Amino acid sequence: MPFIQAHIAAGLTHARKRKLIREIVAVTSEAIGSDPKIINVVIHEHDETNMSISGRVADED
Repeated sequence: MPFIQAHIAAGLTHARKRKLIREIVAVTSEAIGSDPKIINVVIHEHDETNMSISGRVADED
């Protein structure tokens, strides 16, 4: 039973998060041949100031 965690910056709309989850389930099902009904996805949202992407903090220029 796949269990996938996605860590993202906060701010996506509910509709965008639903789309993200559906697409993660679809691509995982296709990639490993797993029944979509047993694929679990959890989204963790983080304030951008608590993240470093490519070595940069969100509020740095």
